[in-house]
Amino acid sequence: MTENNNFNRKIAKAVFIALLILSGFALIVFHVNFFLLVFAGIFFAVVLNSSSNWISKKLKTKYGLSLVIVMVLISGVLTAMILFIGPSIAEQVNEMTETIPKSLMNLKEKIVQTDIGQKIFDEVPDNGEDIIGDKGEAFSKITKFFSSTLGAFADIIIIIITGIYLAADPETYKKGFISLFPVNFRQRLGEVLHKIHDTLSLWMIAKLISMLVVGIATAIGLHLLGIPLPYGRALIAALFSFIPNIGPYIGLAPALLIAFMEGADKALYVIILYFGIQIIESYLITPLIEKKMVALPAALSLVWMVLFGIFAGILGLLLATPILVALIVIIDELYVKDYLEHKNNIMIK
Repeated sequence: MTENNNFNRKIAKAVFIALLILSGFALIVFHVNFFLLVFAGIFFAVVLNSSSNWISKKLKTKYGLSLVIVMVLISGVLTAMILFIGPSIAEQVNEMTETIPKSLMNLKEKIVQTDIGQKIFDEVPDNGEDIIGDKGEAFSKITKFFSSTLGAFADIIIIIITGIYLAADPETYKKGFISLFPVNFRQRLGEVLHKIHDTLSLWMIAKLISMLVVGIATAIGLHLLGIPLPYGRALIAALFSFIPNIGPYIGLAPALLIAFMEGADKALYVIILYFGIQIIESYLITPLIEKKMVALPAALSLVWMVLFGIFAGILGLLLATPILVALIVIIDELYVKDYLEHKNNIMIK
């Protein structure tokens, strides 16, 4: 009788754990945006915390004062960019919005001259109203655009506020999270969380350096080639380089369209320039920094980003790589080292 009761308890426990895991998975899938916002807030807190700790060590200041210094510096840099660089970039972006449609029309004219291109564009209606639809549908699209823009702005505010609160008192939140686990596991969990923190900090430093290099190199290269609007396109290239593997190629599209207005030879030079910068960034700059951080397999990173992009859109695409970095650290520390290698060592002994 006792054996049957124990067996029933084990079955009930297994079913409960399975249901708990499935419920958690369903919660993540159907409310993925919430979890991405939480992770983004944590990631921003990690950036603030690591920067504040660095300033505390260099200036011998208290952590709270260092955090204020970091936030003032970030605000100052953003303000300086808006005041001094912003007008020039805004002007170039406005010019790009006028130039890109002309580039598309120019590209269409060249494609139509081919047999395949003619067949493709024969299927596209010439009347703009046929593409856009009626006024009600157009109004609905405009409303959706503004609502999504306001939603994105609200998400940014949530991420910033969450990050500041977490960075202001990280130990309290860390201890509270660790206290949810068994006592004999808490020390090890603290070590893993510390390693995740350091790895994400190093990854962000690497990404900022690569973005800066890509932006400067692109601006100089486009200026030397005599391509119009170099700084606006350099900013776009730098921002898109935050997304590994596919980001630089997305940033190439607007530059390539405008280069076609200058001629096919200019477009070829732009392609060579962008691919050259990408090769330097991928095979020289990033490997030098990755010596001290987790190395991400390119194929795994690409598949992971596509998956997150499908499920969560642009926010998932932006956060896919840092999430993968954190997961690799967790799997390596808790599964590979603590379970597999520890188990093998016991069997060898």
